[in-house]
Amino acid sequence: MPFDGILANNIVKEFNNLLAGGRINKIYQINNDSVVFSIRSKGENFALFASCKAQAARIHLTDKQFENPLNPPIFCILLRKHLMGGRIKGFFTEGFERIITMEVEAVDELGDRDIKKLVFEIMGKHSNIVLLNKDDKIIDAIKHIDFAVNRVREILPARVYVFPPAQNKLNPENSDTFDIILNEAIGSERKISSFLLDKLQGFSPALCREICVRAKVDEDKPASLLSHVELTQIIREIKLLLEELNTKGPIPSIAFDFDRKKVIDFHCTGLSQYGPNKHYDRISDAIDTFYTLKDSWISNNQQAQNLLKLVEKLLGKSTKRLAINIETYEVNKDYDNFRLYGELITANIHSLKKGMDKATLVNYYSETGDMVEIPLDINKSPQQNAQSYYKKYSKAKTAYSYAEKQIEIIKTEISYLESIIFAIETAQNPEQLNEIRLELYEQGYLNQPHNKKARNKTSKIKTVPISPLKLNSGDGFEIMIGRNNKENDKLTFKVARNEDIWLHIKNFPGSHVVIKTEGKSVPDSTLLEAAQYTAWFSKARSSSKVEVDYTFVRHVKKPSGAKPGMVIYTNYNTILVEPKEPVESK
Repeated sequence: MPFDGILANNIVKEFNNLLAGGRINKIYQINNDSVVFSIRSKGENFALFASCKAQAARIHLTDKQFENPLNPPIFCILLRKHLMGGRIKGFFTEGFERIITMEVEAVDELGDRDIKKLVFEIMGKHSNIVLLNKDDKIIDAIKHIDFAVNRVREILPARVYVFPPAQNKLNPENSDTFDIILNEAIGSERKISSFLLDKLQGFSPALCREICVRAKVDEDKPASLLSHVELTQIIREIKLLLEELNTKGPIPSIAFDFDRKKVIDFHCTGLSQYGPNKHYDRISDAIDTFYTLKDSWISNNQQAQNLLKLVEKLLGKSTKRLAINIETYEVNKDYDNFRLYGELITANIHSLKKGMDKATLVNYYSETGDMVEIPLDINKSPQQNAQSYYKKYSKAKTAYSYAEKQIEIIKTEISYLESIIFAIETAQNPEQLNEIRLELYEQGYLNQPHNKKARNKTSKIKTVPISPLKLNSGDGFEIMIGRNNKENDKLTFKVARNEDIWLHIKNFPGSHVVIKTEGKSVPDSTLLEAAQYTAWFSKARSSSKVEVDYTFVRHVKKPSGAKPGMVIYTNYNTILVEPKEPVESK
């Protein structure tokens, strides 16, 4: 869903028109990644919703009613302290980046007026909400990011806020941008929609495809093969889009599939590439309606809702267990120091005596003869102090080894539970949900129902056929896609043959995808097509570019005791692609 720079630039104008000068009356943090602001502006009440959820990061006005948690998180408390009662000075963006800053003038603890900034970073899995003071020093963020997570920049309290690294794309409003595009397109083998995505700031994959559709140019055609007339037409459509947005204003739109039962995309301009569109008065209305409709199938389906609640609860428990074991691991990782202390005390036992609170001894393991200061218990003899350190060594080593093993086990379980959540969220019908329910039952996450009627219902689930999605590539090769863990296992280990090509998104939950080779050499175009579908049928489908691994099926193995859908693979290559929904699945 393209909350891209073009949309961000235009929704900021909407915010400034409606909210600038408004007063922030209430602030709620409704979950781990979403905040709602109640604002009184120009005689009306508004609710501003912001989320940094990876698959649905966005900011917009909403008509929804949200439940206010009884115990607000720390970040919410800080937002209330610094922003509540403040006046919104305005919303700002940097060019066409997906970063929106809200400046608020509020009264501080001393009664003085002060400027605070709230930065909304709408960047897929890297999305965040960051509170700054007037000097751009971070007060807090909804997600804390240190260098262990992101080597480029830290988002932590007291750090100076640094914008994400620039992508060095061209600003579409600069006069020389289109001369550069004309010159560089001639030598580019990238398909034209990808070429535009690489070059233009603020343009999402969907918007680049839309430009091609409006220009009547094949989006998959290499840029170097386009005629001067075709390139000129593309540039004309880009300029026309920007001009219409600046002069006539946005045309907030939602694209639907042909039976009008499923939303596909939204934007601040029409999306003719998808067929039917519905237009709205405000961009916020389109976004709010889009996510309401998108979530309606799951929210209205009690089975899906119950499954999600169960798995999210299990995931929360596993995450807590992981944190506890990581802490145990870190606390005890220097366990060998206790053994060293015990050995050094024993080696120097005749020079030590009871009542000493420390001993500075030569470390005979060190090549340079470093001195080591060892704390001692004044109530214990040197021999007792040595034995105490040996016991600490044994206890810490055991705790460290256990935590080390548990960390890997829990990480695997978390990956599995995340794959289940992905399967529930992308399930298209009750039959697919039944497959997921059966899997959870078989893995011990669901108990056997107590009453006979419910048990019979559970047993009937086993009769549901497992049938991966089947597509044909442009070159005529069959592409098969598993849509949950049981389908993935059947596809990879029963349907696919050793010479078939297997694909999977890198480092995210997603479908197993297989290209049936039938003993033939697979062209790059089919590999690219399958990789794009692999990216689409994954947790990373909202990203602009993602990595997809591929290898022969013979290199994919299932470890003994591994849960459904969990595999290991070797001898693989990686391809960088844009997620693309296959036409047959729309």
